[in-house]
Amino acid sequence: LWPLCHIAHTRPSFEIEDWEQNQAVNAKFAAATVEEIEGVSNPCVLVHDYHFALLPQLIKAKRPDAKVAIFWHIPWPNPEAFGICPWQKELLKGLLGADLVGFHIQFHCNNFLETVDRALESRIDRETFAINRMGHTTWVKPFPISVAFPVTSPEPSAGPDSERLKAELFKRLRVRATHLGVGVDRLDYTKGLLERFRALERFMDNYPSYRGKLTFVELGAPTRTRIQEYRDLAGALEAEVERINRRFSDGEWRPLIFLQGQHTHDDIRPFYQAADFCLVTSLHDGMNLVAKEYVAAREDEKGALILSCFTGAARELEQALLVNPYDLEQVSEAIHTALEMSPTDARSRMAGMRRQVKEANVYRWAGNVLSELCQIRSSRATR
Repeated sequence: LWPLCHIAHTRPSFEIEDWEQNQAVNAKFAAATVEEIEGVSNPCVLVHDYHFALLPQLIKAKRPDAKVAIFWHIPWPNPEAFGICPWQKELLKGLLGADLVGFHIQFHCNNFLETVDRALESRIDRETFAINRMGHTTWVKPFPISVAFPVTSPEPSAGPDSERLKAELFKRLRVRATHLGVGVDRLDYTKGLLERFRALERFMDNYPSYRGKLTFVELGAPTRTRIQEYRDLAGALEAEVERINRRFSDGEWRPLIFLQGQHTHDDIRPFYQAADFCLVTSLHDGMNLVAKEYVAAREDEKGALILSCFTGAARELEQALLVNPYDLEQVSEAIHTALEMSPTDARSRMAGMRRQVKEANVYRWAGNVLSELCQIRSSRATR
C-alpha cells in the first residue's frame, strides 16, 4: 500500500501471504477494540492510517452503535493507480465501515470518491462528500495534520541566536562554512533524497562562489531496514554523498554531511533554528511535517523553506519557495534565492507561515476530527 499510494515510480508487489497477514492483524486489533469498548454506550473510535483499512468494517460488524473515524495519513492516488490492487474492493469496503474518513487535503478526498465510484456500487453525494452504501453513510473530509506550536514571546528577537548556533554546529561537525542548509527525513524513496543531493551538486556547479561557504546537513533516520530496497537506498545515498564531496571538498569544508541515525527532537531543533534554509524534496507526501516543524522552530522569523509542490504542506505554506523536486535546475535556483533573499522578504514569508502553523496546529486538527465525528452522531440521533 505504501508504494501504491505514493506516486514515486516504485512498483508495488502484491503477495497473497501479505494480504492474509494484513487481514489477520486487522482482525486482532478489531477484537482488542471491541473488548475495550465493551459496556460503553455509543462509543467513538478513531483509527489511524493505512495499515488498518479493514478495521472500521470489522468494528462495525460487532458494534454497529460505535461511531468510527479513520484518518488516512498518506496520499490517496487516482483511481487508475489504486485499481491495480487485487484487494481494492475489500479495502474500500473496510474503509466505508467508518462514519468518517479523513485525508490531509481535498485532492485526496476527491481521488477517494472517484475510486469508490468506479469500484463499488454506491451512491455518492458530491456536494456533501458523502458515500451511501448498503444503508450506511460515510462522510469524507480533509483534515490537514500539523505540529504543536511552541509558546514563545511575541517578539521575534526572543528566539535563539541563529548565527551563534550555526557556529556551534559547524564546530561540532568539524567543518568550516558560513551558510547552513538542513534536511530531516526518514530514509525512504518517497522523500526524493537522491534528487536533493544532485540538486545541491547542480547548485555548486551553477554558483561556484558558494563553494567553501555552504554546507548542507542531512539528518536521515534509517527505516524498514529489513526490506532490501531500503538498504539499497541507504547505500546509494552514502555513495552519492561521497561522490559529491570528492568533487568539491576543500580542506575543512564539505558541501554535504550525511548523519544517519535516530535523531531526537532535541538533536534536530538546533539545526532547524540555525539553518539558512530547510529543503523538503518529497516526490509525494500526504502532508510532510518536517516543513511545519522547521517553521514552528523559527522564533526569530529567519530562514527559508524550500518545499516540494507534491506535498500536502504546499497547499498551506504558500510563502515557501515551491519546487518540483524532479527539476534539479529549479531546486538549484530556489537554494540561490533562499540564500540571497533580503531579510525583510525572509521575515515576511516566515511570519506568514508561522501564523498558519500556529493557528492550524495539531491540537486543532485532533479537535476537528473528533468534533466532526461527534456531530455525525448527534445529527443521526435527532433524526
